[in-house]
Amino acid sequence: MIADFIRVLRAADVQVSPAEAIDAAAVIDAVGMSDRGLLKHALSHSLAKTEIEKYAFDECFESYFMPPRASQSSVQEDAPEDGQEESQQNAEAADQEGDEESDAQPANAQQGGGEGQNGAPADLTQMLEANDQAALQAAMAEAASAVGVQEARLFTQQGMFSRRIIEAMGLEGLDRNIREADDGGDNERAEKLRQGRAQLFEDIQDFVERQIAMRTKNAGRLLREDALSRIRLSNLDRSDMVLMRNLIRRLAKRLASRHSRRRKKSRRGMLDVRRTLRRNLSFDGALFDLAWRRTKVERPKLIVLCDVSGSVAAVSRFFLMFLYSLDEVMPRTRSFVFSNRAGEISDLMREGEADEVMEQALRQYGGGSTDYGMALQDLAEATLDKIDHRTTVMVLGDARSNYGDPGHLVLKEIHERARRVIWLNPEAEAVWNSGDSEMKRLGAYCTQVKMCNSIRHVERVLDDLLKQSI
Repeated sequence: MIADFIRVLRAADVQVSPAEAIDAAAVIDAVGMSDRGLLKHALSHSLAKTEIEKYAFDECFESYFMPPRASQSSVQEDAPEDGQEESQQNAEAADQEGDEESDAQPANAQQGGGEGQNGAPADLTQMLEANDQAALQAAMAEAASAVGVQEARLFTQQGMFSRRIIEAMGLEGLDRNIREADDGGDNERAEKLRQGRAQLFEDIQDFVERQIAMRTKNAGRLLREDALSRIRLSNLDRSDMVLMRNLIRRLAKRLASRHSRRRKKSRRGMLDVRRTLRRNLSFDGALFDLAWRRTKVERPKLIVLCDVSGSVAAVSRFFLMFLYSLDEVMPRTRSFVFSNRAGEISDLMREGEADEVMEQALRQYGGGSTDYGMALQDLAEATLDKIDHRTTVMVLGDARSNYGDPGHLVLKEIHERARRVIWLNPEAEAVWNSGDSEMKRLGAYCTQVKMCNSIRHVERVLDDLLKQSI
């Protein structure tokens, strides 16, 4: 149950970690399910962390743990005093009828499917006749879990799941009891059961609708984000820019968190015996506080050269935005952009907004025909003395040099000094080396050559780079 509720919370953009899910399960074991207000208060402290998440948690809790529908036969608290005597008389009459019908219980039990423990109604007919809303809600939830309503994702599935739930609750036995009541001339009982059946089906439809609504709250946005992560960046519409920026920030944050943990773990070396013994002198030599030798981990140096001409500019824009969102784990990054002459924008990317910096870079370096030879020469003049065995050089471009010098000899010199040279080409691999593409000559001096034209590709490339840097 708690796992399903957490899925609902995550669909509402409430971030719940595995550790928080374990805490929530412990909370339910501690406070139980009987006090709904206490349960809500306790779970909110375990699962909701911000004001926005608390608001979303309240909505999800009220929908998921909706209390049973109030019994229609209950006496209203605000009823006039003149009606109280009549209500008491009706209650006494009902008690007398109940005593008279006690002898007939075994027969009714055989007809309706029997009673459960402590005399509680055990089948759908008895629950409807007793108007036991708590039992109906419990049976509905159990049947919904049995038919897999938690997998419903489309509102067109509402009718199908509603039918499956009422069938799992015992629709066949209820219909049989209605026919037997008609055949036996007990029209009043038959009509009461028909009304209960109709009301139950309406309640089930409402329940299924709430379940689908909870699980598809952000389905449209998530579906669009998944599509945007796969689509070619050169085909993006301007209306998707805001959604794309949010997606990049979230993916970069996840990537940074993952590799921060890896780096922290990799720094721990062997056990430092001397420091451990000194720390534990006060514990009579018992090793409560361990000390580890620190392994020096050198952060990698990354040099990026991005083509900002033509359709490659869109890929370069988002690649650099993603890259600079990872400054926590990749702070030593130098970025260059070019169309014919290359220029460094590293300081601009760190100090200003990525969108504004890219617009400025496009205006300053995006004009003119593409010249890879000149751009690689500019890159070598600016960085060759700083490139060593800890440096990764990454080039993002289509390798189309307009039949000019591709700069492969300069790239060869860079390759001889660097740890890795990675070329990312936004074009499909089938068109490499066609026309003025120099991918074959340039790729000969690269450690890796990959296609990269979507956010999914960018994430995979940077993930691989961070793995190799630890």
